[in-house]
This record gives sequence, structure tokens and C-alpha cells, in this order.
Amino acid sequence: MKKDSKLLKILDFLEANEAKETRDYYVPSLWLGQEQGASYPVKTNPMTFFKESIQEITAPTDRNVNYNHSLSQLRNEVHGYGGDWTYVSNFYNLFPRLTTAYDHDNDGHVGSGNRMDITSSDNGFRETGTLLKCISMLKYIRDLGCNTVYMLPLTSIGEDGNRGDLGSPYAIKDQYKLDPNLADPLIPFTVEEQFEAFVEAAHMMGMRVIMEFVLRTSSLGGDWVKLNPEWFYWIDRKRTHEYHSPEFPADELAAIKQIPDGGGYHFAPSREYRSLFKKPPTPEQIKVEEGKFVAYTDEGELIIPGAFADWPPDDIQPAWSDVTYLRMYNFPYDHEPNDYNYIAYDTIRYYNPELAQPTHVNRPLWDKISGVIPHYQSFGIDGVMIDMGHALPQPLMEEIIDRARKNDRDFAFCEENFDVTQKSRNAGFNAVLGHEWRVTSRDKRQGIQRIVEDSNNYLALPYYGTPETHNTPRAMMRGGEPHCKVTYVLNKFLPNSIPFIHQGFELLEEWPVNTGLNFLQSETDFYSQQRLPLFYKSALRWNNDHNLIGYIKYINNIYNHFGWLLNNNHLRGNEESMTIHYPETAFESVIAFERFDPWHPEHSLLVVANTDYNNSQDFYLNIPGTNNGAYWDFVGKKEYKFVENWMSATLEAGQCLIIEVRKLI
Repeated sequence: MKKDSKLLKILDFLEANEAKETRDYYVPSLWLGQEQGASYPVKTNPMTFFKESIQEITAPTDRNVNYNHSLSQLRNEVHGYGGDWTYVSNFYNLFPRLTTAYDHDNDGHVGSGNRMDITSSDNGFRETGTLLKCISMLKYIRDLGCNTVYMLPLTSIGEDGNRGDLGSPYAIKDQYKLDPNLADPLIPFTVEEQFEAFVEAAHMMGMRVIMEFVLRTSSLGGDWVKLNPEWFYWIDRKRTHEYHSPEFPADELAAIKQIPDGGGYHFAPSREYRSLFKKPPTPEQIKVEEGKFVAYTDEGELIIPGAFADWPPDDIQPAWSDVTYLRMYNFPYDHEPNDYNYIAYDTIRYYNPELAQPTHVNRPLWDKISGVIPHYQSFGIDGVMIDMGHALPQPLMEEIIDRARKNDRDFAFCEENFDVTQKSRNAGFNAVLGHEWRVTSRDKRQGIQRIVEDSNNYLALPYYGTPETHNTPRAMMRGGEPHCKVTYVLNKFLPNSIPFIHQGFELLEEWPVNTGLNFLQSETDFYSQQRLPLFYKSALRWNNDHNLIGYIKYINNIYNHFGWLLNNNHLRGNEESMTIHYPETAFESVIAFERFDPWHPEHSLLVVANTDYNNSQDFYLNIPGTNNGAYWDFVGKKEYKFVENWMSATLEAGQCLIIEVRKLI
């Protein structure tokens, strides 16, 4: 461990001040190792609580090792072409501000009404989530079977136009600075020092850290505006009411929509729309008025417009109030008939070839963007998730990946892409978000069957195995506890899935974080009026009567028992290690598949699931080689018999079987 280890310095402070702390500090019993039954607040000394958490982390470690290097660098490993450790990963999606929020003074609510600091209790505890509390939760996360912590954006948050009382973590003020509210005031360490300690602690526990970045947008009040106004688009302040996603005639729109598939034609927005945009001002022309940047130029008063959904080009969403698009290319402002000085699909996503030329690259901006990840590699992170990475200019994305991989050959790149394609693999990514959350949320049977069938085909890279994300409805909203259990089992045992626990899933949380994807219009209308956690101070239901923690650990134990068969570099992600079965059933709600070593197919693991969450289902299943054998179900702890290779049984609503099969082939 390096001499200036931030984690050890924090530990020293906690030990020195433990006896001085007199305030009561409550934490949920689940943080202390409880698995079953109702969770409840436990009173403790905060210094003692964090001291003991860190002591448990540091006790078995080598104090001569600098843990602020990636785990692959510490182990001198390179997976695949670099970063393919994703194939043998289990993710926990951590939104620090929300995940570790708690009512620490037990007064019935998180934070206070103090306008100077709404994140803290009246007695001084920060009750919204902090990085110190994230350190204390690493054991909890590891015990859930996760070896990788995937963190939503941690960067500083702008204020101009931001929603809620805390603002969105996607409204980034400065990519190179962390949100100071993630620092825990209990200890005298900066947010950067606490993040350094977090990464250090994760690596000590054999866990990796992935950060999410949004590299093509900025907060309207971003720190880069005043320094480099030419990196932004500006519009006439007096015509702000005219600004919206540009409209196109039907024939042009039809051609534009063919561009992603390699066809179509680029059409510029109308001259009237383009006239809203003006040349960027100089830094000296920019003033701050009521927290908003305003420029006074010869063309009038200018402001930076908000971003809007960039695809499809006829998306009707109103402009977002808190972020704007960065200007990736410069182009002559007096060029005719199109100077590209506007926000539209052909300047921010599907770039017009005339614009996307090397001579037009906004080089200072690209250098700034491509330096973001190397900055955080100095903390020792293991990988990143690039929000809408496929929408960045391809040459810029190549620069970003190249710079990071020069620092760390095994650095992983994940992409927020709903499609699992070779194109993402060719671009250098090691995993994608994928579409499971979308296809399993509505029609459970057909959606789950599609995910299983996809895994039986060649997939160029793994996808996030999860029925929910921070932008979707909760799994509990779509199918209740049975849906949560079935999808967890499937995602744990499918070969191309990265088992992914979105914070709160294990608590059977029903309240969504945001309404970005896959909501019904009625749901969007309702939740848009609520205090959603992406924007407001909030907390998970840590004090609840029931959870999935014990179930998740039990399924993980079954999986680990067969790790030799399932979890190695040859079989994880290998579509040849799986066979799908379609059991005979009246309602086609039962799905089954086998996992096996292709070189030893006589030994397999059979997974069967009833995707009908309301009714039990009878089924018949034929598996050659089972003969008249009797086989054990590890979930229900019950024996099932095959008669002449046929099995018949009844599955309760949402029930899963995991059966070890030894065949005579």
C-alpha cells in the first residue's frame, strides 16, 4: 500500500476521533449483513461504523502495493483484445447520491430544509449519498455476488436550468471535477481524496470500478462556456421561444431516416431555423445574469440553447432545460448554402460528410474530451461507460479509446447502445447496454424467450443482463417479485449476459429513478410531476419488510458451485455452450435451456422458468440422454424424474428450476 494511501489516512482520522464523537448515527441493518426479514435502523457511532468497515477492507492487504492502479495492472492481466474481463463480470449499478442516502439521525426524512445545505441533517450528517458511505457498502455489494461497481456520473453539476433540488448528474459543469456533495463532511478529506480511497478500497477487495461519462454535452452553465464559448452553439435571446427540434418536410424526413442504414440523404433544417443561431461570442462579451450566461454582441443578446432528443429527427420532446450539445466541428460561418452553425441531427449525431472532415475538427475541444478518461485513470479506475458513444464522431471515439488503452491495455469500454452488434465490437467496446430491459418489460413470455434465443446465437460482445436501469420502469412495476426472480436467474446463467443489479432491485424497489425509456405515456405524465431521484434528494427503501438479498445470494451459490462449467474464459460468452428447449405446455409460458461444456456435453445444467407470473403451468420436456434418471433441483431442493427422456412437472407462477443433469450419450 502506498505511503500516502488516502484510505489509510481516513482510517487514521476515524480512529483518532472515534472517542470524541457523541452524536447518534443510524444505518440500515442490511448494511450490517442482515439478509432476511424486515430491515430496521441500527444506532451506532459513525466513526466506529466507518472505522470497522475500512479495517475489514485493509486488514488482509499488502501495504507495499499501490492500489490506485487498475486491477488488471495490479495483476498484470490482459483479457482478450483488452478489457474483455467484462465477460466474467457481475455489475452493481451504483448511483452514489441515491444508493447510500439514509436518514442517519432517524428523524423521518433525508436531509433538512436548510437552504444552505439541504443534503445534511440538522446535526450535521450528510444524509444524501457520499463516497465514504460507498466504501462502507463495498462488502454488501461483493456479498451480492458483484465484482464490478458501475457508477453513474460523479462529475460536478451545473445549476442553470437544472431540475429538482440537487440537479441531474448528467448536467455536467466540468468533466474534470467531481461533485463536492459526494464528499462526506464527517471526515476532512476532499471529494477527490474520498474517490481515490473508494477506488483503492474496491481493488483491495478484488473489485473493479467503472465510471459513466457523457462526453458530447455540457451543462448550460458549464465551466467551459466562459473559457471557450466557441465550443458551444448560441442563439438569439429574443427568439428563444422559437427554438425547438427542427422540422422537415415528409419527403426529406423519409430520406433522413435512412441515413443510419447507409442510405438516404442529408437535408439541412430550414433557413428560418438556422437563422436562430449566431456566431459564438468572445469571452469578454459574456456576462452572468441571474445564474445564466448571456453574451452581448453586434448580432444582439445571445444565450446557449438547451439540447433536445437527437433521434429520430421528428422527435417531439421539448428541449431539455439543463444541458446543451458541444460543437464537435467548426465550419465557415459565411459558407453557402449551409454553414452548419445549428443543432440538428447532421451536426450532433449523423454528421454530414461535408462537415465531418479532418480540417473542420474542433481540435482544442477534442483534446479536452479525449483527456477526460486519462484524468480519472490516475485514480486507478478499470473502465468506463460512454453515454451515447456511437453518437460521438467516430474519429474522436477512436482517439478516446486509443489514449485510454495506451495507459492501460486492459481498460474496458462499455457503450450505451441498445443493439448488440459487431459494429460496437469493431469500435473497441467490450460490452453494451443491450435491450433486455426493453423486451422483457411488456410481454414477459415473448420478451424473455427472445433474450434466451439471442444468447443462443453469436453475439459480438456481452450485454447488461438486467430488466431495469436508472432510465426505465422498475422490474417490480412490470411483473412484481416473480419477474425479478426469473430475470435474475436467467441473467445469471445465460452465456452472453453480464449479471447486472441496478441499485434497489435487490430491495424490490418500485419507485423509478427517471422516466427516460420504456414508460407508457400515462406513466410519464404521472412521474414527471413527482420528485424523481435523478433530480431530487431521495433514498432507497432500506427499511423494508422483504427483499431479494437472500434469494440472490442463494442463486449465486448455485452458480458458483458450477463455476467450472459456466464461468471461465472459454464458456462465458460461448453460444455453443447452450441449447434451448421448448417444453410442451398449454400456454407456452415455460422456457428452458441447458448450459454445458461443448467438449463434455454429457454433464449439463438445465434451467427451466415459468414466465406466467399469475398461474401455475404443467409442462412436458424431452431431453435426449436423460433416460429414466432422477435429477436434483437446487432451487426448490426437490428431485425430478425423467421417463424415457421425458420429464413432466408443474411449475408455480414465476417458479425456476436449476437442475444438474448427467446424461448417458
